[in-house]
Amino acid sequence: MQIKRFATCCLLLGALLCGCAPKEETPFFQMRGVVLAWDDVIHPETIDWMKIMKETGMNTISICGHRYDDEEYAQMKQKWIDAGFDFEYEEHAMSFLLPRDLFATHPEYFRMDENGERKADGNGCPSCQEGLEVMMSNVEGFAKTHMPSNHRYYTWLFDGGDICHCPSCKDLSASDQGLIFENHIIKALRAFDPEAKLAHLAYHTTTPAPTKVKPEEGIFLEFAPFYRSWAEPLSKRDAIRPGLPFGWTHGDYLDMLKANLEWFGTEDSQVLEYWMDVSLVSDWKKPQKELTFHKDVFEDDLKTYASLGIKNITGYGVWIDDYYTKTFGFPEWVYDYGRGLRDFKNE
Repeated sequence: MQIKRFATCCLLLGALLCGCAPKEETPFFQMRGVVLAWDDVIHPETIDWMKIMKETGMNTISICGHRYDDEEYAQMKQKWIDAGFDFEYEEHAMSFLLPRDLFATHPEYFRMDENGERKADGNGCPSCQEGLEVMMSNVEGFAKTHMPSNHRYYTWLFDGGDICHCPSCKDLSASDQGLIFENHIIKALRAFDPEAKLAHLAYHTTTPAPTKVKPEEGIFLEFAPFYRSWAEPLSKRDAIRPGLPFGWTHGDYLDMLKANLEWFGTEDSQVLEYWMDVSLVSDWKKPQKELTFHKDVFEDDLKTYASLGIKNITGYGVWIDDYYTKTFGFPEWVYDYGRGLRDFKNE
C-alpha cells in the first residue's frame, strides 16, 4: 500500500514538474444557467448570485424585468460578461417584432380567432407574407437591445397567446405556427450575426412537437415542462399536477420531449426548468410563498435529461429577495442546484 501511494505521488509530482498536471474533468452539462429578474441581482447583500454562480460552476445568466436599453442595465450586463459568464435574454418578443399599433391599418398581420375575427392579441398570422416581412424588419432592432454574448437568441411567442385560425393557418398546430415565425426570424438574425442560433420554445400549446414545418439551420429546441409536478421526478410516468390545462402526465411530457428531439435533434437542445422558481409557486403574487426544493427530484431529472442527450440546462430562480430570505431563511438549495449541474456524472 505504501509503495502504491509513493508511486502515485511520484506521478503527480512529475506531472506538475513537466507542466502537464491532470486537468479538471469537463462537466457533462455544458450550459449550467439561471434566469433571474432585475430585482434579484441588484441586491447582492441579500443574495449574491455572482458569488454563488462562481462557487458552484454555473456559467450562463439571463436577466429580465428592466429596460434593456438603459445604461444601468448595460453596465450590469458588462459586469457579468467581464466576470466570465455567458449573458442571454430569454424573453417573449412577439409584441416587439409585430407591434400592436399596426393592427389599426393592417389587421391581416394578426391572428384570426375561431369566429373569423382578427385580433391584436396573442400572435400574428404566419400565413401573411407581408406581416412576416414586417416582423423580420424589426429583428435587428430587437437584437441590438437583446444581444447575447454567446449568439443564442430567444424570441418567444406571446405568453399564453392564442394562435391563428384563418383558413390558411387552421390546419397548422401552435408548434408549427411558432416554427414558421422562428424560421423567418433566424434568417433575419443571420443577416447580421452569421453565428446566430434561435430557440424554439416548447411550452404551453407549443409543447407537442411540430409535425409539418421543418426547422431552418440554427434553430434549437428549448423544452419547458411548465405543467409538470416538481414533487415527483419526470421518470415517474404516471405523475401529474392536477387541475391544470391539458392534463399531461410526466409520461406525456417525456413522449413529447422525445418527439421534439427527433424533430430538432439533440445538438444545442436545452431544458428550461422551474425547480427554483419562487414566482411560480407564489402564483406570481407577492408576498411570496416558500418554495420546497426537492433535491432528489432535481437529481433524478438530471439523469433523465442526460439520458436523452440534453447537455444544456437553465432554470428560473426569481423572487428570492429580502422578504423571502427574512421570512423563510437563506435558500441553501441554490447551491444544490449549481453543484448538481456542475458535478453530475452521466453513468
